[in-house]
Amino acid sequence: MKSWTVLREWKAKRQGQVWIVRHVSGKRGYFKYATRKQWYFAGPFVANEYIAAKLAAILGFPVAELTIARIRGKDGRIRSGVVSIAEDADEVVTWREAGGHVRSDPARYVNRIDLLRQLIVFDAWITNLDRSNGRNLILYRNRESEKYDWYLIDHGNTLYGSPRKWKRGTWRSPIWQRVWRFCHTPRGLLRLQSSWEVLEPMVSKIESLTEKQIDAALNSVPIGYIGGEHKQFTKRLLLSRKKQLRGIMKRWLAFRGIKESKW
Repeated sequence: MKSWTVLREWKAKRQGQVWIVRHVSGKRGYFKYATRKQWYFAGPFVANEYIAAKLAAILGFPVAELTIARIRGKDGRIRSGVVSIAEDADEVVTWREAGGHVRSDPARYVNRIDLLRQLIVFDAWITNLDRSNGRNLILYRNRESEKYDWYLIDHGNTLYGSPRKWKRGTWRSPIWQRVWRFCHTPRGLLRLQSSWEVLEPMVSKIESLTEKQIDAALNSVPIGYIGGEHKQFTKRLLLSRKKQLRGIMKRWLAFRGIKESKW
């Protein structure tokens, strides 16, 4: 508890609160917690963060380091939640904060662009509806002459916590079949993702994941942060959408106006 100090109580969202915090080691991070009243919108958000981060890492996507923490707020009360640790670099910005020149020509300014082009496939699989604003994709570098490296943050509103405000029903519910319509991509990346040739390698990679690997992601959640029912729902969701992913992404391309000849 004494390891983290609150620098600023940053955001109050319906899914929970976000504080900017500093560790005794000097690292900075973003601490998120939710009250019981916010559970309807937050769901098991800590579990979602850990599961999505583990799956992303398995697939080769760089993700922020996570840690469970209990932190005393400015009001003296202690909250339990998760800290997303920020990269220690001279320049750390969100995709949205990066200049328009970066978004207009990402390949010139950003490393690992081929992997970044495939991010929409991962987001569609885990039903991430929260990437389009560009705040959940972080760029960093130490020199202006360098290209940016990047990593992913903020996956609380995915998986079991995704359309919390909708009547979700079972994992076979039609709502899950329509979620792909709401998967948006950060500005500047859509034109780089607009072909089946670009997206298919990640589709195949996700299709090849084993049940054991998915179990490893589910089991990465710290004890006490996911119940058996939610865990089983999430596993069924991941396995079913894994089978459907090829069709999901083709429908997404069609929805975005990409002609079938490019598939």
